[in-house]
Amino acid sequence: MKKAKTMKTNGSGTAKKITIYDLAKHTGFSPGTVSRVLNNRDRVKSETRETILKAAKELDLKPQASVRARQIAILTDPLFSDRVEGYAATLTAHLSFALSRRKMGIVLPTDPYEELPGLFLDGIVVVTYDEKLLDFLKDFEKRIPIVYMDKFEATERQYCVYSDHYHSGYLAAKYFIEHGKQKLACFGGEGQGFEQRLEGYRQAIQEAGLEYQNRMMISARSGRDSAAVTRIIRGGADCIYVPGTSLQAMECIHLLTYVMGLRVPEDIGIIGGENEGISELINPPLTAIEEPLSEMAEAAADMLDDLTLGQKVNKRTVKMPVRMIERNSV
Repeated sequence: MKKAKTMKTNGSGTAKKITIYDLAKHTGFSPGTVSRVLNNRDRVKSETRETILKAAKELDLKPQASVRARQIAILTDPLFSDRVEGYAATLTAHLSFALSRRKMGIVLPTDPYEELPGLFLDGIVVVTYDEKLLDFLKDFEKRIPIVYMDKFEATERQYCVYSDHYHSGYLAAKYFIEHGKQKLACFGGEGQGFEQRLEGYRQAIQEAGLEYQNRMMISARSGRDSAAVTRIIRGGADCIYVPGTSLQAMECIHLLTYVMGLRVPEDIGIIGGENEGISELINPPLTAIEEPLSEMAEAAADMLDDLTLGQKVNKRTVKMPVRMIERNSV
């Protein structure tokens, strides 16, 4: 393995702006090899990649956009089930197209913990995460811009794009109540997003003078779908809000119809999260609340486009509106 050489300063005694050619000279590797590493290409020995990345970090290398394609990693937590289909997968697809249109390269790490340290990145967008992943990314935040999707408890230095989950819950409850429902339940989701929806759901229920029953508000982590839905039905619910864009509402309708023998909407009303191309085709067509995933992706891509070019972003957090789509399940 080649050893890095000492970096010289310019005539004024201050360090000059580093380029990939300086990095090549500094490490003793060819510009082509350095370019392959900085663009996350293959056919580079692991020890060579490690040496170049370490030197680039030490020298605070920031290649001009015209010299190399900007590289953006799209992260989804390895433990989330919807990284292949559903919310995370759909949002990842929108982000990939949005970033590509802005001439940015896309990296999709299978295991962020193993792969991120070996990549030269200009930015990161985080789609799904847990506390472990957030803690892991703290060091990266010091060096490169990171945009979080649907992060509701952001620090003043973090960049976030999220949909208005509070209003989602509020809209769902208001719609049920306007259609004569009295015993509202909610099932699905977990974490900050689910809590935001429940806050809006509770607000609309209390405004209508109805009882908000905690036992009827069940997160996905509270048990299997069939057990949770059975608890809700036995509790006397006449409607269920099933948020999320990972087919949760369709699964709920299947359980109600084919396992419990109930009719939707005659026996029980359902509002779910919108799954484009699917929600309108099920029986009955699903009344749904649509999250603006495409618009969220565009907003995140705009942020990273500016940040990776060294420009300031006026708004660190962007909240996107949701909309109700009326069909026949209530």
